[in-house]
Amino acid sequence: MKKKQILVLTDHMPWGHRSIAKAIYNFLKSKEKESNIEVNYVEVKMSFSVLTDLYVFMYRYLPLSNKLSNLMMESESLRDIFLEMTDNNLPPLKKVVDKYKPDLIISSYFLHSQSLARWKEQQNKNYELWTVVADPWTVNPISFVKGADLHLVYDEVCFNIALKYGIDPNKILKTGWWVRQREHNFQKSNLQFPINNGPVIFFGGGSLGTNAITKFLPILLMIKQKCTIIFNTGTDKLAFKMVAQFVKMFDRLNKNKNVKIINLGWIENMTEILSQVDIVFGKAGPNFLFDVVAARKPFVAITHIGGQEDGNIELIKKKKLGWVKEGLGEAEDFLLEYLKNPEKYNQMYIKSIEKEASNNEKTMEKIWDKILRQAQDK
Repeated sequence: MKKKQILVLTDHMPWGHRSIAKAIYNFLKSKEKESNIEVNYVEVKMSFSVLTDLYVFMYRYLPLSNKLSNLMMESESLRDIFLEMTDNNLPPLKKVVDKYKPDLIISSYFLHSQSLARWKEQQNKNYELWTVVADPWTVNPISFVKGADLHLVYDEVCFNIALKYGIDPNKILKTGWWVRQREHNFQKSNLQFPINNGPVIFFGGGSLGTNAITKFLPILLMIKQKCTIIFNTGTDKLAFKMVAQFVKMFDRLNKNKNVKIINLGWIENMTEILSQVDIVFGKAGPNFLFDVVAARKPFVAITHIGGQEDGNIELIKKKKLGWVKEGLGEAEDFLLEYLKNPEKYNQMYIKSIEKEASNNEKTMEKIWDKILRQAQDK
């Protein structure tokens, strides 16, 4: 019997779409031996590189300005114009599809999904297209793909948003968030760098980084308790240099050595490191947030992308996954309060975080069950 060919597709950028695609691919790849499937993973660079550059700039330095793009896409006429532009994105995608000849494409990047859906309709292609809606509670309308055979969405909230934009309910699957299968029994002693006694606090800006985490640098001079501070600046080289320069000055001024600062850029073993910290401060991007949840750690939102990530702030509050401290001086004050009684804050939302993490661990099985059901139907 011919093997079912599954292609997991994403963009080349080191952001959440790629993380989701890798999570889905790794899980499905583990099913190859027991099933009649062959799974491939491909990253295809988007043709509109100027849009990527603009997005990265807003992500790092003007996160609230992204509200404008969300508002623009509420206009159906502007969406139609934008979607016509996605045809320019087709040539590299066609090469990949012609090479692998997939029966099923799972795309975690909405622009690739739009391009493939238009091509499928225009050329009567016979592949099945599943698209991942990679935002939980606030979704840009162009994330919904009229020609897709299935939309993978986080939960009931996103399901209802999809209905609002005219997606057939039979073409929506509520799965939970797409996190990699992971272990949670790492020990702090296994970290690849030395730490102080006391809490380990992680400051992260997501894969692309954010200048918001550098606002914590001055407050570190006021800390008296023993602790370890980890800065994760992602691919943001400017933020990495700022932290590195501060660390040099701090080491000269910090005579009692109670505070140890570790400056990390891009992290490959994020799972391991998050599993060994006590609390995470960072930008409320969905993949970063749910990676923290998967590690069973509380999250403190210090900034978010306007429009696109507004719902993440509501989600953190409603599901009790941590705290939102975006106001002037709020996050810095909260850090000082946390250090007075870290155990109190570490335990505050432990039950609700565990519930959310457990729900998301069932996500991949829901996708797999859907694949098996479709195979049986055929």
